[in-house]
Amino acid sequence: MPSRGFQLRNPMNASKPEISARQADAINTSIEENYQTSGRGEATAAPKSRDEAGTERATETITALVQKVGSSSIAEIEKLIGNLQAARSYLQSEGERVQQEMTRYAHLSDTASASVKIITESLGQWRKGNDATRNAAANGKRADAA
Repeated sequence: MPSRGFQLRNPMNASKPEISARQADAINTSIEENYQTSGRGEATAAPKSRDEAGTERATETITALVQKVGSSSIAEIEKLIGNLQAARSYLQSEGERVQQEMTRYAHLSDTASASVKIITESLGQWRKGNDATRNAAANGKRADAA
């Protein structure tokens, strides 16, 4: 029977590492055994043993368990996402409300400052008027006393 061996060197070995002679022999032996047992070079499928059937059932059980646990986790995550979106909405609306309050406060502050300025100017004019009246009265008394 002809040997179907792997070549130890690949002409384009820039991206593929070379295999050792020991690895090539092990691979060749495995391929030859499969070729000899199949008769036509195809591997025959052996009937499933109890271990393989048990492994399949265990795998199915584990898969079902993972899906069950995963579905509850996904539901919990979706619930948390909903809560976070509600919190985000609340914070955005509160941010807008605070901004409006700040705008109102700035307008009120500007109005109060303008009012204080008007009052100060008015009081200043009254004071000048009172000072002029006092000076005139004082001058009038001096003239009467002289």
